Amino acid sequence: PMRCYLTALFLVSRVVAMAAMENSRMKLSYFDARGVAETTRYMLAVTKTPYEDFRYGLTFGTPGDFSTIQRPEFDAAKAAGKLDANLGRLPLLEVDGQVFGQSKTIERFVAKRVGMMGATPVEEAQIDCICEHLRDCKDKYMKAKGNPETKAAYFATEMPEFMAKVEKTCVGPWLCGSKCTLADASAYVFVKEFFDDVESSTKAIAGCPKISAAVEAFGKLPEVKQWQESRPKTMF
Repeated sequence: PMRCYLTALFLVSRVVAMAAMENSRMKLSYFDARGVAETTRYMLAVTKTPYEDFRYGLTFGTPGDFSTIQRPEFDAAKAAGKLDANLGRLPLLEVDGQVFGQSKTIERFVAKRVGMMGATPVEEAQIDCICEHLRDCKDKYMKAKGNPETKAAYFATEMPEFMAKVEKTCVGPWLCGSKCTLADASAYVFVKEFFDDVESSTKAIAGCPKISAAVEAFGKLPEVKQWQESRPKTMF
């Protein structure tokens, strides 16, 4: 009887544990696109973390013309108040019964949860600092891209000079030391996926050996290659 009791107790504990794991399983909601959710998806892929990759469909009346974009599922969810946690926008992360938005907030939360945000508060700040440097560099591009001359100048001088300054803050072999972190995932997405002209963005960090090495190393991770092969093929 005691053996049967222990077996039953074990099975019940397994069921409870599995239910708890399922309840804590993250659900990332975004459009069927890479966009501002891809850094988070990469971290989940690298750490082999189970999650639900929920995607709202996008179609174009005229391919590539954003004025003709159609997204009925998103519009319905927004009208129903399902996106209120992010002010009617995406992405959203649902975890432990709670929902919140803002892509950078989601990145930092997930990085902590999967062990890619450093081991100490100082390491966390250093990782976050590099991510903010990358965002500054991205903002510079958003201001420059509207004019062919300023766009060319960005890749020729502005980005190389700015990233050379960021290089001085990096440790190596990864950007913040011996472990792959959110900073490396962010740098990879920035250099290799954010720009239409990946050749120019890659060339712009040629004078940054630590950043270049980390970006290349991240792209060669088996989990990264597997995710790139299996993820939905999208326009952006």
